[in-house]
Amino acid sequence: MINILLVIIGSIAYGFIPIFTKNVISYSYSSLSIVFYRYFIASIALFFIIIFTKKSFKVSKRQLLDLFIFSILGLGLTYFLLSESLFYISAGLSNMIHFGYPIVVILIMTTVYKERLDKFKILSSISTIIGIILLTTEVKIESYLGVVYSLLTTITYSIYIISNKQSSFSTLDTIVSLFYMSIIISIVFLLLAIYKNSFQLLNNINVLYNFIGISILCTVFSLGLLLYGVKKLGSSLASILNMFEPTTTVLVSTLFYDEKLTIKIIFGSIFILLSTIFIILSNKYKVK
Repeated sequence: MINILLVIIGSIAYGFIPIFTKNVISYSYSSLSIVFYRYFIASIALFFIIIFTKKSFKVSKRQLLDLFIFSILGLGLTYFLLSESLFYISAGLSNMIHFGYPIVVILIMTTVYKERLDKFKILSSISTIIGIILLTTEVKIESYLGVVYSLLTTITYSIYIISNKQSSFSTLDTIVSLFYMSIIISIVFLLLAIYKNSFQLLNNINVLYNFIGISILCTVFSLGLLLYGVKKLGSSLASILNMFEPTTTVLVSTLFYDEKLTIKIIFGSIFILLSTIFIILSNKYKVK
């Protein structure tokens, strides 16, 4: 029971990323600066974790190259697009649309890697499409750019997910690979922010608290609990419990930010969550 509770706590913590990010945006921070601070602070925490746990920092040149490519195209770009979407739409809506990424993973894995398409993956794809249609029809036309950004995160995050399984760094410890990705992302997005003249110094204590929440609570802490859950409970159950993430974002957005929770958003969210359950069932029966 304690293992299940820890995974739920980790999932809930991860669901606060859009909330903390929305708070930072209210202080007029650019998305480039937000991405930099999140991964810079996270890299410091991850460095000390690796030292404390005596993990190896060793990576090959090929792994370092892959880490560079997929950290930017996958993890960094995903968070950048998520931040951009929050300028236009609610945190709950943005995260729910983002959670439709399994359909993109399915598309890439079946077309590029020739993975078999079973009934659960088909049901997952249908559920995702219905969910996204229901969610996006609630958005005002002037806010549709936020929807576009959120939809793009389904592509970039899928790149990150697939790279963790198919690239040369798939054999690396997750904490070590995340450390290198955080370093790479923070350097690249700092340079981009300076080049675009949109870099802001961290000179507000409230903003610092939010960045600590994003980097430590929502990145390092939640990832650690999820990895622990996968080890103790198995990937299927841990993945189901991870659905507390988008649910948390929607509930907190509704309760504390007066964001409207309509029938379409409720049913759209249910279909998005169902798509994840179908993916879990597909993996479960594939293993059997």
